[in-house]
Amino acid sequence: MVSRAAPSLFRVLAQQRRWSTWEVFVTHFDKAARALVKNAPSTTVRTPSVGRRTFDRWYSGDWYGQPRGTFTCRVLEDMFGFPVEELFRPAPAVLRPTESPLGRDQVRAAQAIERSWATSRMSLTTASGFGWDTWELAGRRTFDGTSLAVRMHLLEPPDGGLLRLGLDDDPSLQGSLRPAGAGALIGVLPSHSGPELYVMDAGVARSHLLRAPGADALPIPDAYRLDDLTYGLIWAAANLDAALLADDWQLDAEEPLLTAYLDVPRTAPSRSLLPELTAIGSSWVGSSFCAQHIQRKLESASGTPVFWTREQFGEEAAGWLLWKHKIQYVHTLQERFATSAGPSLSRAFCIPEVAVKDSDQYELLLLLLAVACMEMHDIVVHVCDDASMSSLEGFVLIPGQSAIIANWVRAEGLWYADATSARAQLRSYADAVQYAAEQTIAKGNSARERLQALAAYFGVDWTWFTRRCRTLAAAGIDGLVRPRSRLMSNAELETTLRFVGSL
Repeated sequence: MVSRAAPSLFRVLAQQRRWSTWEVFVTHFDKAARALVKNAPSTTVRTPSVGRRTFDRWYSGDWYGQPRGTFTCRVLEDMFGFPVEELFRPAPAVLRPTESPLGRDQVRAAQAIERSWATSRMSLTTASGFGWDTWELAGRRTFDGTSLAVRMHLLEPPDGGLLRLGLDDDPSLQGSLRPAGAGALIGVLPSHSGPELYVMDAGVARSHLLRAPGADALPIPDAYRLDDLTYGLIWAAANLDAALLADDWQLDAEEPLLTAYLDVPRTAPSRSLLPELTAIGSSWVGSSFCAQHIQRKLESASGTPVFWTREQFGEEAAGWLLWKHKIQYVHTLQERFATSAGPSLSRAFCIPEVAVKDSDQYELLLLLLAVACMEMHDIVVHVCDDASMSSLEGFVLIPGQSAIIANWVRAEGLWYADATSARAQLRSYADAVQYAAEQTIAKGNSARERLQALAAYFGVDWTWFTRRCRTLAAAGIDGLVRPRSRLMSNAELETTLRFVGSL
């Protein structure tokens, strides 16, 4: 008999595949057996089967119940990829078995996260009381993909508007909240309709516990409920943060080289210039350079510029909310062109219906927040849905004078930057921005009206959206997810959430 302290490799692999009951295991065994019989050279081979008692012996590690039939062994080896003699030996130490099964509510919570968001994958640890689980956050178009270390805990019922994670149930929590590495706590509140989930940044949780030694519970605001808004913010911030941290040394080292390009009239460097950068790192470089290029060219402008941008998806627009250089860029523009008469700047987007249909709700919420950020800074946003204009490069038009081309979104290289005063091009750009203003989806005489119209185009419930932004801003976005990169900040995002919540 294999001891409980050293379960067989068969048992551990079956647990990992969630084949730990006879009813589930036998369906996979029968499928594998039929496939082998079909391809067997002899027509006299019979399809083997596994009875309940046989499986129970295999799973418990009973030596006398181990398979001895040649074809049965072949089926098991085909299923698991290990020789039978290894399958029924003690599992290697690197495959730590579950000492006590995860609670039903935690398992259902992990399943709910995977069902709700296609870019999520939960990997529950096989070691009870050891380490952290993994929450993988995949990219769709631009993001490289990353993962967060997570721990799931049952929450106590709400008390005075706050949920509480009881520390008495897990005394190891305080010691396991490490200062390094990105992580999150997921609170699970069981309910008849399924688990309600709440998220808190692990670093913030650690700071809270350090400030309150001896605390018996960790409070979690109701605003941190996991839904499309909070998931979108976690997904974007975690992906941007991980990539920029990975690229930090190279971004710092190459800054003088990139700055030198500002003195060149027309530039379009290949991605091979910085081949080791992540996709997000390349986007950050392009965005940062284009912002500097535009600001330098606008120094000599004598008119009010009109902007055209290429962002169509949440991944592309998230930088407006979280990257420091973009935040500073928007603030600089507002200060330069602010008037007492009201908004003087405008920015046009092309977001065709096909892009909306190809986006999940959390992606559209990121895009809506990015537009709200601009409206908050007195930049009137126009949104056209004409797909034929999707290929138009990003530009800044100074009517009747010149146009500044600055494009990094979906660019072939790191960026494309230029300037022109050719009349044909100026006329083409002027026609584009006029068309966007006249045909805008975001119609209205105020920021509220324009954003509400855009929310309707995205299929976003405006009342829910403004309420969630308001409560999340009041709770503080840092508690949900806190970037670690020096190139990011939550300040603008929180201000934008507060702005939307006030509408």
